[in-house]
Amino acid sequence: MTDAFTPLPGLIASREWGLFGPNTYALGVDIGGYGLRAVLADMRGTHVVHRAADLRPGSNATMVLEDAVAMVQSLLAEEQMRPDHLVRIGVGFGGPVDAAQGITRRSYRMQGWENLNVREHFEQAFDAMTLLENDASLIAFGEHMFGVGRDVRDLFYLHLSSGVGSGMVLDGQLHRGVTTSAGEIGHARISGSSDREVENLLSISGLLSRASELGLATDDLEVLFADGAAGQKTIGEAVGMLGVGLAGIVQLLDPAMLVLGGIVVRKGGDPFCAAVEQQVNALISQTPPRRIPVVQSSLGYDAVAIGGLALALHSLSQ
Repeated sequence: MTDAFTPLPGLIASREWGLFGPNTYALGVDIGGYGLRAVLADMRGTHVVHRAADLRPGSNATMVLEDAVAMVQSLLAEEQMRPDHLVRIGVGFGGPVDAAQGITRRSYRMQGWENLNVREHFEQAFDAMTLLENDASLIAFGEHMFGVGRDVRDLFYLHLSSGVGSGMVLDGQLHRGVTTSAGEIGHARISGSSDREVENLLSISGLLSRASELGLATDDLEVLFADGAAGQKTIGEAVGMLGVGLAGIVQLLDPAMLVLGGIVVRKGGDPFCAAVEQQVNALISQTPPRRIPVVQSSLGYDAVAIGGLALALHSLSQ
């Protein structure tokens, strides 16, 4: 995985972001289940900085929001930046959101996020227009603007981690759906007769649970990918499920690229993506003839914050 920040200044400088001068800034923020991250950049890409902070033990939603604001305030102070130079903020949240209202619907890891107005909280703190999106959607947009998908206008992103999420960019725009919840694929039931969801099979816990059923008791994904029997059977089953599901998405959306990310994909690496690519292309229609690349996300641990920055910048030119 390459350093996502090395090419970022040049990529920002290569675009026009509306009628804003060099001393105006945009910010991307990741409110994640494991910590907080932020990326700050000016309109010409000459000044790009990033920060990260752990969540306090026993944090609740209010504490996390307070810490996110404090982290950004500290970043602005360190950079000796006037608050009015910050013109747009993009925030990513690890759960379903109402992007139109700027409200988090819930978190699957922490209480207190039900119908919380994150947009209002940031706008009151920084007096800058704020956009809120689901984290997987922001990764999709970040990969389109600054990552592995920057040469295409249509891509589908699938995130495999403690949960399963996705995002899609269609004709160069982030696709949100009618209720702004497009991409919550992990909570789709696998059959009408079962309460099990996609997430129960393809998340970290789902994969480790299946490996345990096959005789491999481990909580380490590296062991899972390295194991020659139960591990490989578990991964093979996952690749088969992903092949079927993603082939359907290819037939539906006709994207130029499928991007896989999250800790499961980081541990599986290029061989895992290659196996999924083989499955997908064996199942899609060849009318017209085509081969869909399946590639690993390139933005790493800062993908959500970079996606938030990408969305914030993009909104300035709309």
